[in-house]
Amino acid sequence: MKIKLLFALLVTQFVFSQERTCGSPEKMQELSRNEKMREVYEKNKKQFEAELEKLSDQNSARSAMRTTLRIPVAVHYPAANGLSEAEKQCLRNLAQNQVNILNADFNATNADLSIWTNTRSSYFPGVNYGSINVSFEIAEGNHPASTGLVDGTKAITFGQAFGGGPDGDWDPDWAGYLNLVVEDLSGGVLGYAYLASSPADGAAVYINSAAFGSGAGCTDYVPGAPYNLGRTLTHELGHYLNLEHIWGDATCGSDGVADTPLHNTANGGCPAISHMSTCAGTPRELTMNYMDYTNDACMYMLTAGQAARMQAHLNTIQSAFNQSALLSDENFELKNSFAVYPNPNKGTFNIQFSEVVNDYSVQVIDQAGRTVFEGDFADQSNLIQAVNLNSAATGIYFVTLKSNDSVATKKIIVN
Repeated sequence: MKIKLLFALLVTQFVFSQERTCGSPEKMQELSRNEKMREVYEKNKKQFEAELEKLSDQNSARSAMRTTLRIPVAVHYPAANGLSEAEKQCLRNLAQNQVNILNADFNATNADLSIWTNTRSSYFPGVNYGSINVSFEIAEGNHPASTGLVDGTKAITFGQAFGGGPDGDWDPDWAGYLNLVVEDLSGGVLGYAYLASSPADGAAVYINSAAFGSGAGCTDYVPGAPYNLGRTLTHELGHYLNLEHIWGDATCGSDGVADTPLHNTANGGCPAISHMSTCAGTPRELTMNYMDYTNDACMYMLTAGQAARMQAHLNTIQSAFNQSALLSDENFELKNSFAVYPNPNKGTFNIQFSEVVNDYSVQVIDQAGRTVFEGDFADQSNLIQAVNLNSAATGIYFVTLKSNDSVATKKIIVN
């Protein structure tokens, strides 16, 4: 039973060293010694393995229609005491900034994914980028009574201790949420999360206050280069969702994912595309993967295999998320009513509805914001609508569907 940690050395004034370094196995040892945590982990592992096997038998069309999972997020700043309202608002904005980064990274709508599609994917035959259909949202209702938060306010706490589980890293009061705890972690730790975590336990992802979010930050919470683009949390949330480090925490080790090439060890900085592994067959290393240790600016993708692994774990824990903490949103009903396939495609694709939508419009824009397709469809009775982008260039496009007052957008790749 391993717990994945992400460590880095801090130098003065929260400026990080130029390489991430993996720390000692204290957290792994803690789990193996803790009967309660070990029991929960083993149970989650068995459920995950059964679900992963089931997913491997599903076809792409079925996967395309998967409902978007809305995940309630709670952000905790335990050391943020005596703040003015302006300082609190700054931290709320920082939290939303980080959640926006998570949504982009895990749904593969991050702008720098174009580096992969335009200049890197050809170096990795058979490796496709991956995404999961999720929406991370800071919760706004039905908060735990012990927190004192009023319904209608965001689940962001200031100066409240988090912990009380088997070893202090879990908080049963916050069961049902994806908890993000932002604080100064000892020893220069950038962050950590228990492998295959569950909201049922009040589990949390821990992030150093100098590696949370992007931009100018707030007093005592300033993202420090080269880990200042919010990718530390993307990495650690990967562990929460049962991803291992891409080198398997061993020389040429396995991360349990078939489509990630063997890495001899972790990579720091920003390696050149020519960087090769010393493992058998000397494969090119996927250094731009979120589960490596490269700089934030140099990691921008997950593989399809990693996405399947995360989806399997999400399928086993999704019922434990407190959906009543989220505001209702009609746009999600529309988004979950249609799929876009095939994806990737050559510029021609289908929009498939789960039920008839009589009147709707479709707009497709490219990454530069240019409209490449527009269409209005009235008095419809078909479940499938074909769209042809007419020799569109390769790249990422966004398909926006509007019906009545609801709007939903999905991303496609033209290759």
